[in-house]
This record gives sequence, structure tokens and C-alpha cells, in this order.
Amino acid sequence: SSNSLAVGLGVRIPTGDEMNLLGSGAPGLQPFAIWSASFQKVAPHLNVGYEWNGSSVLAGDPARGESADFPDQLSYAAGADVSVHPRLTLALDVLGRYVFDAERLRQETFHALDGRSTFPNITFARGSFNTLSAACGVKVSLRDRLLVDVNVMFRLDERGLRDKVTPLVGLEYAF
Repeated sequence: SSNSLAVGLGVRIPTGDEMNLLGSGAPGLQPFAIWSASFQKVAPHLNVGYEWNGSSVLAGDPARGESADFPDQLSYAAGADVSVHPRLTLALDVLGRYVFDAERLRQETFHALDGRSTFPNITFARGSFNTLSAACGVKVSLRDRLLVDVNVMFRLDERGLRDKVTPLVGLEYAF
């Protein structure tokens, strides 16, 4: 068996035009740590990171040109790869993200002045939330240096804006 630990820093620099959907317009820093191990045919791993985000007009009021900070986030993932055959590996991961003090849409009921009529309404509220997803997949070695990846990520809760299911198919070739 073997263990490994790695640390890194992700840096986001606002080089695009956020008003034309070319980036967020906010700088960001994300220190992270990754632990992985290998125990015969099972390779567990754990990732943890914290993202500090800067200010952008997209987080504020674009119509007035007022900027605000994007919310900070804690991201984490835990999973394992299992070698089923020398050419076949299964992968399973649970992925989470905790978003701190974010603007959220909230549905509420508007009560009219007549005292009887009610209407659905949407308002903004600030609050923190957690999202959970899972991913499972398979890696198949077709030839000595050709690998096929097939994965599916799906959400485990209804919080946050994301796809219900996200498929991925990839080819890797080592030169």
C-alpha cells in the first residue's frame, strides 16, 4: 500500500469581458489538498479546497454598473477507483460544495390588498447552502496506450443550479 498528499493553488484572473459572458470578472484563489492511496486493487482519494472570490459587476447590479463579491465556497470530494481487471477500472465519487452567504431566489406568496387574492412571487434572499452530487464511471484500456473513459455525474439533492445528469465520454492516448 502507498499514500500520497499534494497541495496546490488555483488562481483565477479576470481577463475576459464578463458583460459578454467571457468569464466572471472576479479574481479568485483556491488552495486545495488531495490525498490518495493504493491498497491492492482499491485506490481511495479525498480532495478539499476553499475558494475566495473577488468582486464583479455580475454579482452586483449590472444595470447600474455596481460590483459585489461572489460568495466563497468550500469544495470536497471523496471516492475510490477499483481495478476489476487489468484493462478495466470502476470509479465512484461523491462531490460536494458548500457556498457561503449567496444570493438565492426564493418563492413566496404575495397577498393582495383585497385580503383574499394570493399570487406566486419570487424574491431574493441571502443564505448558505450545500450541494451534493455523485459520479460513477468506467475506464477501459483498449490498447497499450489508448484509454476510454465513460462517466455519469448526477445530483443527489435539489439545491443549486446544475444538470440532473451530466454524461462524459473521453479518449486518452499516451505518446
